[in-house]
Amino acid sequence: MNESSDHDLAQTAPAGGVATARTDGADDDADRYVVLQRKSQLFPAVVAAAHRLRCLPVWRGRDAVDPSTVAETVEEAVLQLAFFCDRELNATLERLLAAVHDRVEIVRQIHAGSRPGFGGRVDEKFRADEETGQGQLDQAIANFVDAARADLRIGGAWVPLRPARR
Repeated sequence: MNESSDHDLAQTAPAGGVATARTDGADDDADRYVVLQRKSQLFPAVVAAAHRLRCLPVWRGRDAVDPSTVAETVEEAVLQLAFFCDRELNATLERLLAAVHDRVEIVRQIHAGSRPGFGGRVDEKFRADEETGQGQLDQAIANFVDAARADLRIGGAWVPLRPARR
């Protein structure tokens, strides 16, 4: 260890004989800033991916739309983000993932049990399930956004955007 860093980093040897490093807080602000930056990137990525899944059509014309790829994108972003979050925020991520998995399962059930209606619409007998799945995902997204904004200390109300469908 060089002399200039001796006052910042002290080596200690616990009873097991393994040396551990102890900082005196000099890097705490920089570490928190890096975590804050990463959260600021991943929070919106999770919301965007979950929103894409929520808005993904069940049918495109006469063809089934597989939600798996979009769901995997949500899962990947959630797994990355979970590394930086506390237990409470991770609980909202778990609920979001549960809603994502439920949405995928509902879409698969619709594909297996029906055919597309006029204009790619969901068959009437599955429409309530589809709307329920979308509503549960909406609620999970909103709960996550509320927790994420609180974690980042962002004030004010969040209103979900509903872009026009293409």
